[in-house]
Amino acid sequence: FLKDMAEGKRSLEFLRFPLYRYQKEGVLHLTFGERTLLADDMGLGKTVQAIGACELLRQIRNVERVLVVSPVSLKSEWEEQISKFTNLPTRVIWGSRPVRLRMYREPSFFYLSNYEQIRNDLEEINRILAPDVVILDEAQRIKNWQTKTAKAVKRLSSPYAFVLTGTPLENRIDELYSIVEFLDPQIFGPLFRFNREYYVLDEKGRAVGYKNLDSMRRRIRPIMLRRRKEEVEDQLPQRTVNNYFVTMADEQRERYDEYRERVARLVAITKRRSLTREEFEKLQKWLACMRMLCDTPFILDQNCRICPKLPELAGILEDMISSNGKKVLVFSEWERMLHLVRDLAEEMSLGFAWHTGSVPQQKRRQEIRRFKDDPDCVLFLSTDSGSVGLNLQEASAVVNLDLPWNPAKLEQRIARAWRKHQTKPVNVVNFVCEGSIEHRMLGLLAQKRQLADGVLDGQGDLGAIKMPSGRGAFLERLEVLMETDTTRVRVTG
Repeated sequence: FLKDMAEGKRSLEFLRFPLYRYQKEGVLHLTFGERTLLADDMGLGKTVQAIGACELLRQIRNVERVLVVSPVSLKSEWEEQISKFTNLPTRVIWGSRPVRLRMYREPSFFYLSNYEQIRNDLEEINRILAPDVVILDEAQRIKNWQTKTAKAVKRLSSPYAFVLTGTPLENRIDELYSIVEFLDPQIFGPLFRFNREYYVLDEKGRAVGYKNLDSMRRRIRPIMLRRRKEEVEDQLPQRTVNNYFVTMADEQRERYDEYRERVARLVAITKRRSLTREEFEKLQKWLACMRMLCDTPFILDQNCRICPKLPELAGILEDMISSNGKKVLVFSEWERMLHLVRDLAEEMSLGFAWHTGSVPQQKRRQEIRRFKDDPDCVLFLSTDSGSVGLNLQEASAVVNLDLPWNPAKLEQRIARAWRKHQTKPVNVVNFVCEGSIEHRMLGLLAQKRQLADGVLDGQGDLGAIKMPSGRGAFLERLEVLMETDTTRVRVTG
């Protein structure tokens, strides 16, 4: 096939819409790599590259059955993309177990399932469906090798396997181990060997640092194709990011300081001894409460609707929508924060779509379609249930009402709009509560990006990357988050 392509006898122009050059390279990587990882940045079209590879395998290798495993919220997105780019039949797996088992027997080319179904239907999928290709979308779902879902997914049997994720490594290198193990267990070997080769261990066998990261990158290079947006930015629109710093109201600050004092007492304990499990759970809960209060006390107390971010948001929406005709994605980690935004939208007579974890899957699908097709539906209000995998290029602005712990989650939100086929510049606005835990999270987000950039993209000095582990490092991060003095900095990029 490659020889025929070189001679002009064959081409990759078999989909309904043309692919970019980098996407054609991705189709060939998946097709001829057979069991491979596509780790392109979010928004570069991993889905369509996988669809193209399956169509090519159908033509040259007589592939007949493709099992797509994705988060449940993305099954409709896959169905839409397949119908957009091909004429191939698709079956979405829904319903009770007897219904699902019957669907595996029914003829189709693509079978769209979700991770939870694999855990329950593994044996029947291997025996009845016997897929030729297994595609894992948003494969960070199997990063934790200890979960039942990850163990079940790794027992799926197929000659071809495509792993799609823009974030194969977010926090620790063993996340990458788990994903690669699904494709080829021989690359890294057993987990004990991986730990010995890539972790610095203390006298008790506990991981205290990293080593040989350059060797790890060479190991995965044959199976991984990864392009960053800056590599193909000539084919993408401009993106601007602005952090808006908002000052807490007095009552909001009082409530915030109550939780801050509770956390400070536990931090003081960590300097003398390790926390008990109960104390650690309280610490996590109180840190979460501090983050919630950076948005509004309403999340914890529905009798208090104080929210300084709302007037700022109203001004931004007025400018974006009324003056510039943009559609806007608005994200928050907490649904109750979005309740206040919904009320604001109604006061401003702005049409909105509602996409949260509490919305049934079929209703979510309707809300997505309405946002895409209805010119009067100008806001897409979503928790992180809408931050993964959706194509929402109709929007040209993204507002993050709060910052997630993980930089990949932030990029996932932005990538709903800043992606292939976007024709407009994309404006990103991050709200940051000044002088708070949210403010200091900006620095920690940058530290987390460093590890992924080093191993996956070869950026920076791999030998200088330190492993943030152990009680000392944990205490150090907590102290950074709990600092009382913060310099006000406006970041634009």
